[in-house]
This record gives sequence, structure tokens and C-alpha cells, in this order.
Amino acid sequence: MVGTVTTLRVVLCALTGFGNPVLTALLNDPRVNVEAVFTIKYENPFPHYEEQHLIEFCHQRGVTCYHGVKVSSEEGVALLRKHAPDLITVATFKQILKANVLRLPRLGVVNFHPSLLPRYRGACPTNAALANNEKITGVTVHYVTEGVDDGDMLLQRSVSIDEMDNDGLLRQKLARLAGEMVPGIVDMFCGINKPVGIPQDNTLATFAPKPTLQDGYIDLMQGIHAAHTKMRAFNPLPGTSVLLGEKRIAVDRFTLHFDDRPDGVYITGAAIDLVENGQAIRLYRSSVEAAQDVERLPIGGG
Repeated sequence: MVGTVTTLRVVLCALTGFGNPVLTALLNDPRVNVEAVFTIKYENPFPHYEEQHLIEFCHQRGVTCYHGVKVSSEEGVALLRKHAPDLITVATFKQILKANVLRLPRLGVVNFHPSLLPRYRGACPTNAALANNEKITGVTVHYVTEGVDDGDMLLQRSVSIDEMDNDGLLRQKLARLAGEMVPGIVDMFCGINKPVGIPQDNTLATFAPKPTLQDGYIDLMQGIHAAHTKMRAFNPLPGTSVLLGEKRIAVDRFTLHFDDRPDGVYITGAAIDLVENGQAIRLYRSSVEAAQDVERLPIGGG
């Protein structure tokens, strides 16, 4: 049992993207004092969608920010002890927090995970949800244990997946949802008792490993639905491509439209059209080449 908290001392371990709305919500809550942020430094623009680097955001808001520090190392634990957090929050982080960190804050460690746990535990749940053509996903806040995303759940909210969402758009949608969930979590941890979570049903657990470059290879012979699925699931990373002759062509955007041309693959300098039964998906080349005459390659005997 703990007393009612007037100011919650919080340390955030997060990455640019998912971490930005969570940090914003924590800073905007008068019951929270953000002691520090642990993150990583991106040398290039954030790869999933346009977003300010979390390090820059911290500097603008006057938040102590560490990067390049292993949180579970002696250095990391010493920094945590210095900031004495009541609660550590995680919002996507490329480090496993070990027992020495999990035992440190008196209220524990909670994670904002971008899936409806116990489904899609692991590194890349948004890729997996899109690859499996899910219609709904969401964010689950749960206690962090030494297992992979298997701790008791505290709060869960869902969101619909649109047919034009790719991985970048879905990550952004879930990041915003995570930020909206912060006040509810603060409510729980500012109460009289440490909140008790709901155990996950491990028999329903599925896992979402990091996709490979080969996962993004599109076989046009498999049709529009398969191409659409891969374009959504594996863009912007690890990226998608099609094999034309002996050359693999990177494609990173798509549109869907009606098309009355005969079934086949139509190639121009800017795009590749796959036409089936009056429907078409247009795959846009990542680097547009000089326009050339349209060429049709028949598929399925068309």
C-alpha cells in the first residue's frame, strides 16, 4: 500500500515517434514531474513518419535527456537512483530492462505497447497486424517483467486499421492513442494503492518479430490483394520491391483504382500497375525514372 501521490516522479524510456505524444502528455499533467528521458540518437530523419527527434524535443522543453546509455548498466542504474522515480514508463525502447531496473521504482515499470496484448508481443507489432490484415489493433499498458510483453495489463484501447494505412501511418495513429491514454495511467498510479493489473492469457499470445527485406518482396503473380497487403505492412521499413526481369525495383507508395484495361502488369517510368478484373493497384517507384512507353506483361494467361 502507498499513500496518495501529489506529484508522481516519472522517468521515460522511449524512442522518437511513439515516445513523443507520451512525453507530451506526461509534461502536460500537473500531477507528474518528468525527471528524465532515456532514448537513442537518430543521425537521420525519423524513418517512419515526420517527427521531431525526441532529444531535440527534450532540449526545447528543458527535460533532462540521456542517449547512448544502457539503462540496466551500472551507469544507467546510478542515473536512475539519482532521479529517484516513483514510476518508470516505457514507450517503445530498444533495450531490455533487467531485474535491477524493474525493482528500482517503488511503483514499478509500465510499458505502452502498440498492440492488443496478448496478441503481437515483440518488436514489430504494427508490421505483423498489417501483414495479417487485421481490422483493429490498439495500445496496451502493462507492467514490465523479465518476459517479453507478458506482464499484467493495466489499460487497453483499440483503434481501427484503414485500408490505406501503411506501417508508418499506423505507428503514428497508435502513438497518438498512447498519448491519450497517459492521463488514465496517471490516475491509477496517483491513487492510494498500487494498481493491480489483469493477467494475460498466454495461450492466446502471438509474436511479432522484426520483418526482413525478403518479407517485402512482392510477387505480382499473387495478385492485387497480396501486393496491397505487403505495401501496407512493410512500408516505410524494411521496404517493398518487385522483380521485373532480372532487376528488383523498389516501390514505396500505392493507390487503388478501377481500370478497364486487360488483366496484366503495366510498366511506366514512374509506376507499375497490376490490373485484375477491372481493379488495379498502382505501385510507385521509389526513385522515378524517365517516362517511357507503357508495356503490358500478361498475368495468369491474360
